[in-house]
Amino acid sequence: MHWVNVNFNNFQLEVRESPLPVILHLWAEGCGPCDTIAQILEEIAVEMKGRIKVAKLDLGRNRELAAQFGMHFIPIVAFFKGGIVNDFFVGAPQKSAIVKWVHKTLLTSS
Repeated sequence: MHWVNVNFNNFQLEVRESPLPVILHLWAEGCGPCDTIAQILEEIAVEMKGRIKVAKLDLGRNRELAAQFGMHFIPIVAFFKGGIVNDFFVGAPQKSAIVKWVHKTLLTSS
């Protein structure tokens, strides 16, 4: 595993205070597209190690935390930099689209 599971107890430290930009994946049990995204993000976490952090938030167990950011749907992937959401997408695009989004978001949030 090359990501960190986050919840109410560690969200502040792992996402808000992270020195690296964080790609946060909101997912839930039984969500096929979420599983697809998880596999892609695992690959991206390995490929971009040291440049980004990938975190996963189980929406089923952390609805109140997700609601703080207006995130109520799955799968959703949000890009946090400096503790705030810089960009996000909903759905399960192909890996190439996700990689392009990550690179674009890294460049525009610098």
